[in-house]
Amino acid sequence: MYVSWLLIVLGCFAAIACDRRAPPAPPVVTPPSGSETINGTERIGWDQRAADTVELAAIGYVLYVDGTRTPLTAVTCATEASATGFACNARLPALSSGSHTLQLASFVTDGTVLESERTASLSVTVVRQTNASLNPGTAAAPPSPQAWNGTLVETRDHMMLRVELVVDGLEEPTDLAFAPDGRMLIAERAGTIRILPRAASPAAPADASRTPVPDSALSLADDLKGEKTAILALALDPQFDRTRFVFAIYTARSRSGDPIFTLARFRESSNTLGDRIVLLDGVRAASPSPAAALRFGADGKLYAAFDDGGDPRRRGDRASLNGKIVRLNPDGTTPDDQAGSTPVYSEGYRSPGGLDWEPRSAPGTLWIADRDAGASSVRRVVPDPALRAGEKRGVVRDTYALPAASVPASVAFYRGALFPGFAGNLLVASDEGRHVLRIAGDGAEPLLQDRVGGVRAIAVAPDGAIYFANATAIGRLVPDTR
Repeated sequence: MYVSWLLIVLGCFAAIACDRRAPPAPPVVTPPSGSETINGTERIGWDQRAADTVELAAIGYVLYVDGTRTPLTAVTCATEASATGFACNARLPALSSGSHTLQLASFVTDGTVLESERTASLSVTVVRQTNASLNPGTAAAPPSPQAWNGTLVETRDHMMLRVELVVDGLEEPTDLAFAPDGRMLIAERAGTIRILPRAASPAAPADASRTPVPDSALSLADDLKGEKTAILALALDPQFDRTRFVFAIYTARSRSGDPIFTLARFRESSNTLGDRIVLLDGVRAASPSPAAALRFGADGKLYAAFDDGGDPRRRGDRASLNGKIVRLNPDGTTPDDQAGSTPVYSEGYRSPGGLDWEPRSAPGTLWIADRDAGASSVRRVVPDPALRAGEKRGVVRDTYALPAASVPASVAFYRGALFPGFAGNLLVASDEGRHVLRIAGDGAEPLLQDRVGGVRAIAVAPDGAIYFANATAIGRLVPDTR
């Protein structure tokens, strides 16, 4: 049911020297003789030598495919080391059919990228499998967005859903948000935000919902004078009709050159975003795959979650905003009712993969997805009952362990009338798992398994349709009424 975990064994022994001016030791690999035949959906695995998890978290990895450098994202490593180091793995990047050479390298970032030498070459031959030839537990290459348009999906409670392609040709969407008038804002990792016009009604023919890629409403590369940046999260002001405010978390460089998270506010006018105001910055963003989440709560406050910056010790450090959920006024100030006069609302997170509020619970019940090494989960955060009346802070009350393949990229509770059986269900998008995990009171069900590739973002539109993003396209799930 989940993606194949064929492990291409690489004996990787790398450690960060105390002097960060030197690159880490190169991985050590003993390739098997001849070429390995794979289908391209496997994970690549290695052992990483490190003194502890703090040192381990600072190491990033790249894979050279036929000499082309490709960063490995969403790397998962064990929390305990064996005699050969910490067991790590990551999904292979997209590989075309045919023969390839793979080389692994490790790196650390200390103002500049310090990369090790490459390993010896591993030869692989990619042979795509058809659905008829798949072995249990393996996955075929996903069809193109044009091909999955119109696909039917049946849930375990016999609801029939139809997949519709909305737009194709995007660059790594990271988050989705809807304006009250039905327009959809799409954040792209490359530092752009695009605004799509109101989508066709779910009752319209599938072809009527497809939209050409619009010009960017915002390009941070232009706004920040060419600085390399990545937009990770997006949210609209609940009073958007009046304020036209759009909020985003992105990575940038501080004046000293260190990577940081920045929370900024923009104003929308005629499908263009401008008037950038920085509300919060200086939060360390030094992990190999920076992660953040951003949403408004029913209380009108802005909730932002940041990863631990590659250092687990920061999760419990009250002097750092890394590994925390912070609660802010829309102008970036700390609300008067925050306990301890600090914006920190909850703490202890490694790599946030989205947050949302449970619609069928007491006010203020927040769920946050957290990607941890080998143990991803969603956690229920409730107002701390130990505080004095009027003070606000959250505490974790429950943790729901996700299946190993369901590394969360985005979450959303279902609110809408199109799918009554989905009411109150939590939807978890998983790029690694190549599905949307539907979590209900009676368990979890993967939707779209291997149908559309890895799912990187998910959102529920005002009309109740479920929108999702893969690496290049936006699709939606609507009831099949044919």
